[in-house]
Amino acid sequence: MPARVNRRDARPAHVVREQFGAYLPFARQIDFLRAKLDLPTRAWTDIWQSQHDVAFVVAGAAKTDLVSDLHQAVDAAIAEGETIESFRERFDAIAEQHGWSYNGGRDWRTRVIYETNLRTSYAAGRWEQLQATKALRPYWRYRHSPAVVDPRPEHLAWDGLILRADDPWWQTHAPPNGWGCQCYIESLSERDMARLGKDGPDTAPALDRREVTVGIRGPSPRTVNVPAGIDPGFAYAPGRTSQLSQAVRHQLEASLPQPAPIASAGVADTLAAPRTLDALRDEWHDWRRGSGNAGDAFSLGAIPPATVKALAALPTPIALQTALVTLARRDLTHLTRESKRQRGAVLADTDLDRLPDIIAAPKATLWDTQDPALLFVFEPTSDAAAGKLVVRVNYSERLQLGGKPRQTVTSNAVRTAGYVGAENLRDERYVLLEGALDE
Repeated sequence: MPARVNRRDARPAHVVREQFGAYLPFARQIDFLRAKLDLPTRAWTDIWQSQHDVAFVVAGAAKTDLVSDLHQAVDAAIAEGETIESFRERFDAIAEQHGWSYNGGRDWRTRVIYETNLRTSYAAGRWEQLQATKALRPYWRYRHSPAVVDPRPEHLAWDGLILRADDPWWQTHAPPNGWGCQCYIESLSERDMARLGKDGPDTAPALDRREVTVGIRGPSPRTVNVPAGIDPGFAYAPGRTSQLSQAVRHQLEASLPQPAPIASAGVADTLAAPRTLDALRDEWHDWRRGSGNAGDAFSLGAIPPATVKALAALPTPIALQTALVTLARRDLTHLTRESKRQRGAVLADTDLDRLPDIIAAPKATLWDTQDPALLFVFEPTSDAAAGKLVVRVNYSERLQLGGKPRQTVTSNAVRTAGYVGAENLRDERYVLLEGALDE
């Protein structure tokens, strides 16, 4: 159960901390924070809303080891009930160790990192508690913290609002609802409602949505639709969903405009963690079978760093516009078409399911000098000698990636795939970029 000042006090721990000078964490909050996966990002818009349930990010922290150290510092600060001053000492040491030149003033930046993680992790742990007890306490009351000096009018207007625990309003309005928001939820039983003189819940306020573009000064702006009174990025209930696969996919797609060497290294760092590659593979399985990702193309990974470097070192250098590797639905249909299947040229399902793994760690990569393309060579699960993916680099086509509108995208597109004899790959037309072929 959450820490309380006394048996009647149902205020969350962060409210207790602000009023009494002590922060009292609890196990579900700490477990939620520790379960997050470290993801490098360039901007705060790279990972969005409920994706924060599974991804720990710090805007502009673009290296996994830096993100990991910051994650550990936040975890230690919250788990041990440290003040923001103690967290700032940890933050300073990490920034100096990694040579990290972050944007914004030190006091402002540390406050955003510390308080946002504190409040969202507490809210996520609290959400789990509220779900576990909603059979006995089926009503939730929105509460505005009296500790707030400059309250938001909408949050004040919601103070005391009572709705059923399963009311859809909570999916977008469960606090915190903005930067620095200290609102929280109380649960109520039927007896509590009777004491309040109520025989039923209130009516949820109408959603007055507005469209706003955020992150316009950064590398990945977003145009989003958010309810009035809620800051962009906060219109979700922390702890309600687990979307690691979507977070990973968005991380890949966010690499699209980055210089290829930077994007390639960042994606390699992200997919080096087994959980991220597992999540990407699972979503790929769903997508190729017609569910999951709503787009008509899938982001499979990125060209490996050594291959990016080798392409740039060719006698006629290949300058990649991006490192992202995609596969359009129409090309998936083409490479699995019946005519190829009858010739035995279609990849087995066991190999198709491995495409993210093959992109992340091919046996070898080759450059085709006659029909310019990048070949990813892999060990088949069948009896074939070798498998290959043919990728057209800097390939422009109209795609719908994820939930974004269809637009012209330049990526590195898997155009076909199949099995070949090992001797075929030693033809003089191919230049070995990375890895090794069988003797």
